[in-house]
Amino acid sequence: MARSPAFAGRFCIVVGDVLKALGDLAHFWRDRQAAKVVAITGSNGKTTTKEMTARILCGGFRVLKTEGNLNNLIGLPLILLRLSPEHDVAVLEMGMSESGEVRRLKEISNPQVSTITNIGSAHLEFLESLEGVARAKGELWENLGAGDRIAVNLDDPRVEKLAAPARCLKMTFSLLREADVQGSGLTLETEGKVRFFLAMGSLRRRVALATYGRHNVYNALAAAAMAASLGVDLDGIAEGLEGFRPIPGRGKILLLKRGVRILDESYNCNPDSLEATLAAFIEMKGKNPGILVLGDMLELGSLSFEMHEKAGRRLGLLGFKNLFFLGEQAQRLAEGAKTSGMNGQKILATQNVGEVLDGLEKAVGEGDWVLVKGSRGMRLERIIEGLGDYLGRI
Repeated sequence: MARSPAFAGRFCIVVGDVLKALGDLAHFWRDRQAAKVVAITGSNGKTTTKEMTARILCGGFRVLKTEGNLNNLIGLPLILLRLSPEHDVAVLEMGMSESGEVRRLKEISNPQVSTITNIGSAHLEFLESLEGVARAKGELWENLGAGDRIAVNLDDPRVEKLAAPARCLKMTFSLLREADVQGSGLTLETEGKVRFFLAMGSLRRRVALATYGRHNVYNALAAAAMAASLGVDLDGIAEGLEGFRPIPGRGKILLLKRGVRILDESYNCNPDSLEATLAAFIEMKGKNPGILVLGDMLELGSLSFEMHEKAGRRLGLLGFKNLFFLGEQAQRLAEGAKTSGMNGQKILATQNVGEVLDGLEKAVGEGDWVLVKGSRGMRLERIIEGLGDYLGRI
């Protein structure tokens, strides 16, 4: 049989499990590189923490970082295979959908520095309970050695419990308790940006983040703790955090004509991240009643109906000018909001993106704030793009 020219000079290796072989190859390559590996997992804030950490470390290290959503058993090995002698540090995000996945990602990447940002209700479809989520995320901190370094969120009891057995260097961070890396004095600035004091030992610096909300301060503290464990000083950490810029879908504020502002949270949504975003959005919009576009929260399993109805009831109490719900759970969200006494005429529940855009064009007025949030699978960037096309971008 004639050999195809496309395979000239190449060869194939037959393996029993392609996914395992990819991971083993990445592990083989990683262990032959001198770079340190930083690993980040958790229910919320992984990507932002990864971006903040990489931004800080870029000040003194040559950094490779996870790109896009390459954070699983396919994506993480592909990133590791880009590691080279030109890199000092790899900053890797570890996603998961089932038990054992984080353990395997750790085995492949062999990190020296790591954090679990928090434990929340993401992935309940696969893990059934918060305890199950904690066990799955906690795989990152199994069998830690004396040379390992972890950043521990003291304000999350489940994370603190996971860290307790570890016999390694622990850099703690907190907004509420005394810690190695301490945040305090949060204030909201114009355009939703947040400032806070960052303290390490006897030193303290004022930091201005180009993003919003208390939850993002926690992400910054996690990044600071990991950077500190790699020897970055307070000035370097503060400079890196102030150089961080949010990526689309994860907290970017877009200014449109007529003074309309969109808070773009279209990349991810679960009950915990929704609550954190709502708290920040209410503060930043001030007296403007605000408009919410909410897509389905995915991967909630058997709790999906209950959690969407509960979210709807909460939203109905917040005084929004209008609520737009998109997806299979839209009606359940709407019923919850009506149960709380919100006027049904101010609520649109649909599975049609065009209907949401039509409704927004009628509802949005001068100076309005619009929050767009939903799970990635809902593709709510279509709403943001459509509203930008209608009003015009600045």
